[in-house]
This record gives sequence, structure tokens and C-alpha cells, in this order.
Amino acid sequence: MPFPTDDRAWNDTLLYLLERRRPGERTLAPDEFADELPFVRPYSQQNSGEEPAYAWVVIHKGMVGKLDTEFMRDLTSWSVPVFANDVFVVFAREPGFAMSDVSDSNHAKALLNVLPKREAAAAPAEPEPEPEPEAPAPAPVVEPVQPEPPRAEPELPPVSAPAQPAPKPAVAGSVLERLRQQEVLRLLRDMVADVPGQRVLDLGCGTGRFIGAFSESKVLGVDAAADKVEQAQAAHAGLPNFRFTVADPASLALSEPAFDAVLLVDALPQGADAAAGLLARAAAHLRPGGLLFLSLDNREALHRRIARLSGTAAEAGFTLAEAMGMLRAAGFQPLRADGVLLPVAGDVQDEGILDSLRELGRLVGPAHAEAMVLLARRD
Repeated sequence: MPFPTDDRAWNDTLLYLLERRRPGERTLAPDEFADELPFVRPYSQQNSGEEPAYAWVVIHKGMVGKLDTEFMRDLTSWSVPVFANDVFVVFAREPGFAMSDVSDSNHAKALLNVLPKREAAAAPAEPEPEPEPEAPAPAPVVEPVQPEPPRAEPELPPVSAPAQPAPKPAVAGSVLERLRQQEVLRLLRDMVADVPGQRVLDLGCGTGRFIGAFSESKVLGVDAAADKVEQAQAAHAGLPNFRFTVADPASLALSEPAFDAVLLVDALPQGADAAAGLLARAAAHLRPGGLLFLSLDNREALHRRIARLSGTAAEAGFTLAEAMGMLRAAGFQPLRADGVLLPVAGDVQDEGILDSLRELGRLVGPAHAEAMVLLARRD
């Protein structure tokens, strides 16, 4: 049965999972979710073989009878409800950043009140009272001994303070921008395999800084800026698996066979119509079942929301819900969503802080990070 994309309760639940699930986390969910998310065991296969240690459990309130009674009885002993609506309650084994227990919400109570309960263990027998101990004999009185006057300590030579370690050199250049590029490149390598003979199309390739992730694949880079294409050609000279051409990605019409993967790295234009047009071009040049790798600014990033409160921020990027909607409208099936970087104001140079910003971007996910990376499959 296909996923009911026109049902808000189903879509909100899917969006919640896409925002917060980390790669490889096992999930038990209704059968329809198995085509939308990796590592999902559908209800129909719950009792087929050994049960994995689920990180997430998605309970449809109308399908409780399809699940194992013993499993449902134990559910609240090892997981916490973190999301609930009219139809679903989502349980997490280890609630992460920005997740709260929603057990007291009416939506969650509607399920929790009907879950099978474990029988209460019999109360242990009360131990017999022990006899009161006899009062101890009074201690003998001891006369205090007068202490000897303290001896004068010999004076020691002053100890010089240890030398302070030399500070680490500052990180040069546009640090946060480089950090963002490193995170996007890491996710690209993680999401799109480099396979010999695979054909990859990079729309808006710029100087080709991201296609270095592919040493075995055959890559075609396209960009409207001739100077950037020249730089990309110079950087990849002598490498026969890389080609570059000057063309507008939004009106690209290639006569060659469809590609196995398409990259749109920070190349999606602002504005829903222009973005939808470029996604349609990407779909037109991608084979059925091929992968789209998309990175873009997050309009709901935490720092942008704070800036909007003071009226100092211009609208930039898209929300995760908007990006997911555009992907589906263009014929793509979203598979994964990740957050990239949690920036701060100012020119940060400390490497420890930079590592924290990178890790925080991964933890808060695409709902709050500076940018988001989406992986989708063409229908």
C-alpha cells in the first residue's frame, strides 16, 4: 500500500522521523513507512525472526492489535513517547536533543491508557522487628592533653610558576564556510557511493570542489559561470572521468543517457517556482531509482529565527517541510535528511568550538541547523 502523502498525520510523523533519526537506527513502523525510510521493520514482519533493538517505534493507534502483546506491554519500560498526534505515537529508546516526554499529552494518553499492563509484583513480606539494643555503658572521662607549641617551619625558596604552553595557531580563512563544505562533503561520501562506471551529473558544479568525492565514477559538471567551469577544468585536467560544460542548469537539455546520481550542492535557487524548475530538470536527467543529493540553506535555522525576531535577517533557503514537498512534487521519494553546522555570531577560530558546532549541527538535525542535506530517490 503506498504512503498516504495527502494525510497530514502521516506526513507529520514521517517528517518528525526524517528530522531526528540518525543513519542506521532501527525502527518499527506500519508497513507504509518501509518504502519511505531505510532500516524500517514493518508491522507485518515483526515476528519474523529475532527482534532487533529498536531505536524508534511508531505506533498507529488503530493498529495496536497487529503488534505482539508482550512487546507492547514492555514498550514503556525501555522507551519514551516523544511525538503524538491524532493517529500516531512515536517512542524513542534514547531521546536526544530537543526531544521531550509527551506522556501527559491527550494524544499520547489515548494510547498509553489502552496499552497492556504488566501484573504488579507481590509486595515482599515485612521483616519482623529486631529487638532494641541495650543502652551502651557510659564512656570513661579522659582528661584533655595540652598540645605542644608548634615548631617553626624552615623557610623555603619561592617556587617559580610553570611556563604557560604556547597557544595553538588560529585557523585561517573563512572557517565556518570551510567547515560547512567539509560536512557536506562527508555526507556526500556517506550517501552516494563511488562506483566504477556510475554516471554522476553535478548541476551548478562551480569550481568542482565537491566532485572530488568521485574517483571511480564518470562525472559531468554543469555551471552557468564560464570562469568557474574553467577553474574546474584546470583543477581536474588529465582526469578522463571528469567533464565540464558551460550551460544553465535550469534549462539543461542533454542528449546523452540518464544519470545514476544528480548533485545539487547549494545550487537550488531562491523562490519556489525557480527551485521547482531546477528539481524538474534534475529528475529529467536521472534514471528511475537514481539518487538526488541536495544541500540547501535552512530558513528555520536557529540563528536565522533569532535574527528575524530583531528584524535583521533576510529570508533565505527553505524549511524542511517545503523542501520535502518540492521533492515529492518533482517525482522524488525522500530517503534521508541531515543537519549541517550550528553557527554562531562572530569569527570563531578555536578548534574545540568548531568541533562542537559541527557536532551540534548533527544533533539538532535539519530542523534547526544552518543547512540541510537531503537524499532522495527518483520514482
